Amino acid sequence: MIKKELQRVESSGKAFASAEPKGKSKKKKMLKFDEPQCTNPSCFFCSMKETNPFRRRSKLTAIFKEIPRTESKDHVLVLSGLWNIAMSEPDDPEFPSLGLFECMSKLIHKSIKNSAWLLKDQNIFIPYYAAHIIGSYVMNKEDLAARAVYSKAFVVPALLELLRGNISWVEQRAAARALGHLASHEKSFEVVSLFEEETVKLSMEIATSYLVDMIKYWFLLF
Repeated sequence: MIKKELQRVESSGKAFASAEPKGKSKKKKMLKFDEPQCTNPSCFFCSMKETNPFRRRSKLTAIFKEIPRTESKDHVLVLSGLWNIAMSEPDDPEFPSLGLFECMSKLIHKSIKNSAWLLKDQNIFIPYYAAHIIGSYVMNKEDLAARAVYSKAFVVPALLELLRGNISWVEQRAAARALGHLASHEKSFEVVSLFEEETVKLSMEIATSYLVDMIKYWFLLF
């Protein structure tokens, strides 16, 4: 998907560069613009374009380990890209097999424990993206849901922290969606059921508050 978009932008750029204004001589030389080279050896988007499958997987595995441990303005762009990929290809097991769930879980815990980091740059969007990425990948495939709860990712405790409202109602609803998908699979239900009473109670409160907000909105509107 990213590769196609890059190709589309590149082709449109070539078409624009080759176009000549009317009345101008064909001998006029066109200006050439060199594509800026990425200097980041741990760039997620560059790693996605790696043609060697082994090197690509190796680079992405290292990136998923590195993201929670480092600080960069680019992290929110990576999460945004992962969110789009997860929404369009939720059944693809590649990223989950490379440590994606562990990465998302650590980012959620980091968001809750480190408020200074959360409020820096655009990091405030990261826990929302992380919860939705988890939810999308566990939505359909039971094996991916099982990987999420039985690996070292600890996604259920991380999602519960969001469900408790430790950041905002936006992340609460994203966490409720992810936990709901995990509870829908037999292989992952057992882990979610360990927190059944709290999960059901908090989910009901979220649903109720949403309905109340909608009713208030319609009364104010009319």
